[in-house]
Amino acid sequence: MAEARTYPEPPVDLPDRSHDVEPAPVEGCDGCRELANVRSRARAGGDWTTVSDCNVFMRRHPEGHR
Repeated sequence: MAEARTYPEPPVDLPDRSHDVEPAPVEGCDGCRELANVRSRARAGGDWTTVSDCNVFMRRHPEGHR
């Protein structure tokens, strides 16, 4: 009888995108400014999930750029 495997496939290697350019806050947009502030505090505390979330929200938030 063959040895049972505890995993179905070899692990997937994801690309390191930590060097990608982060979105810059749009001048005059309060939403962008707040997200940039939260992102800075999260980075200082090592909260990389919040840093990533702020980047996504800054790219996609619907108000303030008109």
